[in-house]
Amino acid sequence: MGLPRLTVAGVTLAVLVLGAAAGPATASRQPAMVAVFPVENLSGGSVPADAIRQSFVDRLAAEGIGVLDDGAFEAFMTRHRVRYTAGIDAATAELLRQETGVDKVVIATVELSSDLVPPKVALMARLVSIAAAPVVIWADDASMSGDDAPGWFALGLVNDYQTLLTRAMDRVAGSLLVHLKTGETGAVPKSAARFRPKMSYRSPALGPGQTYSLAVVPFFNVSDRRNAGEILALLFMRHLSGLPQFRVAETGVIRRQLLDARVIMDGGLALSDADTVADLVDADFVLGGRVHRYADYEGPSGSTGVEFSTVLIDRKSRRVVWSSSSYNDGGDGVRFFDRGRSRTAHAMATQMVRLTAEMIAGRDR
Repeated sequence: MGLPRLTVAGVTLAVLVLGAAAGPATASRQPAMVAVFPVENLSGGSVPADAIRQSFVDRLAAEGIGVLDDGAFEAFMTRHRVRYTAGIDAATAELLRQETGVDKVVIATVELSSDLVPPKVALMARLVSIAAAPVVIWADDASMSGDDAPGWFALGLVNDYQTLLTRAMDRVAGSLLVHLKTGETGAVPKSAARFRPKMSYRSPALGPGQTYSLAVVPFFNVSDRRNAGEILALLFMRHLSGLPQFRVAETGVIRRQLLDARVIMDGGLALSDADTVADLVDADFVLGGRVHRYADYEGPSGSTGVEFSTVLIDRKSRRVVWSSSSYNDGGDGVRFFDRGRSRTAHAMATQMVRLTAEMIAGRDR
């Protein structure tokens, strides 16, 4: 017997009842607490979006996490004509909470997907609390290439795309489960010093021991890589949300407010744009920037490179309190036997962004 199908924003999902079912919860049925949204595809090619989303649903349900079933999800999305599923705005979040009891949303993004040998995968996911104004409370990512660790006689090579995708899913979904069960985030690996910004300025106004609300807008993309501006914004959301100094607004909220206000940031984040965004989402700071290079390659050989600039604007003073410039190539810091090479732009970019975020927070190592 075939499963019924649901189409949301061009992504077809198989409807399978997992976690909580629609209707009143019983003693033997755990109430839904999480809704898993369709997977966002920023790879520029085809991705197994259905399988990735279903993997998140299966893993959460297997660990006893209440997941909104697809029938209830479909009914909600149809009833309110929700088309954008790469984020969630405040109005949709309130309706979802009131009508389904869900208080958190999982949104995954595929940034890179290649089944050429060696295969490559880059995956991000975030958990958004909708108990009040939507805010990112957890985020993680994984970037893998089949030749990351070939080892002696190439015994460590992974040539099967599904194997690599499963490993990436294990990494991200495992981190999500730890957070849902304990409220904690996993240990953050130390990034190499070579990924620090090459130039930076930090204002004393970013005092230690304070908590700030922060909005991250899409970076202005002047690179050859499509969607690079959205990718950089998601990476900054991912790393800033893991720092206790910052409360990061959900990207769906920012998008909705910009659309309603008809704000177009042509050329990057300006002071007037930051003013508008900060007022609309009630943020202390607005972060944006430009992506100058975001280069990946497919197949066994090629070069990666990432270059971006970042600016953080204070709502109160209307001044730039942080600016930086970062650029790296995949071969930077390569040691014997090609150890240390970055084989995906994401693997390099996430470390560059992590160090930038820690420096903004005053956690310079």
